[in-house]
Amino acid sequence: MLDIDKSTVDFLVTENMVQEVEKVLAVDVPKVKAIVEQMLARGVDRIYFVACGSPLNAAQTAKHLVDRYSGLQCMAYSGWEFCDNTPHRLDERCAVIGVSDYGKTEEVIQALRLAGERGAMTAAFTKRADSPITQVAEQVVAYEADCIWEIHLLLCYTVALEMIRRLEPAPHPDVARIARELEQLPRVLGELVRGWEEKGRALGERASAWPMIYTVAAGPLRPLAYKEGIVTLMEFTWTHGSVFESGEFRHGPLEVVEPGVPFLFLLGTDESRHTTERAIRFVKQYTDDVIVVDYAEISHGLHPWLAPFLMFVPMEWLCYYLSIYKNHNPDDRRYYGGLVEY
Repeated sequence: MLDIDKSTVDFLVTENMVQEVEKVLAVDVPKVKAIVEQMLARGVDRIYFVACGSPLNAAQTAKHLVDRYSGLQCMAYSGWEFCDNTPHRLDERCAVIGVSDYGKTEEVIQALRLAGERGAMTAAFTKRADSPITQVAEQVVAYEADCIWEIHLLLCYTVALEMIRRLEPAPHPDVARIARELEQLPRVLGELVRGWEEKGRALGERASAWPMIYTVAAGPLRPLAYKEGIVTLMEFTWTHGSVFESGEFRHGPLEVVEPGVPFLFLLGTDESRHTTERAIRFVKQYTDDVIVVDYAEISHGLHPWLAPFLMFVPMEWLCYYLSIYKNHNPDDRRYYGGLVEY
């Protein structure tokens, strides 16, 4: 096990998570709501989120929220996907929101520039007000925080919930509940940060012995599963793996199930729970190398569509200790960040 002072590891964002979420709720969420007001004043009826990596997964979660509770048009694109295969409709009644932590992602910047040329309203969610992306966006929210999964998800959810509330003729009652319960995030996240470290340590130690991991989830947890199973496990812990959607598990992936093949399941409490439970039952017949993180055990009664916020904390602890038990500092990179030309 790597002997390291975890307070020095940038990957681990648990220390200031609660304060940052409180700050964003108080300061930045109102700014997002003001941007939505401008969108409505301009007649915007279609939203394109453009991002890469973890920010894209946060945007995808908000897009799924819009699809689940409204008939509004909302899409989430990877940067080059948007630039190379630009949506046919991109005009003054569209809003393009670029999400980039450091604000330097070239394809997201290019997407906002392209959107502006087509007359679309543009906005950027980024860490600093002087980052490059702000030069190509009409509206900017500079959140000045490090816990980007929680922050990006909160900002994108605010866009989604406000648009649903204002444009959907009869919003589902769950929409108001989700918006109301966002205010409880600091309290619940704080309890999870304090209460999950030792369990995360044990699970991380167990998973560190596995050469690879398949991550499985459905519903609102599907984008988080991709973030953890691809972005986090590969980039930060140097662990090979792949991600499956629970409903597609029997259409191919089940053929690789056998003793010694490890699986990580993110189990939600939404309507898709049964599909993940079915995959878990099948896998457990053939291998003991299974970890299940169940939202029912950590939800504190919050809505199923707040699972992506809360489930991040167990995954943060698990992946941190997985990396440490593999004797790998999750801040170390071989190629990322300009170390090698890509």
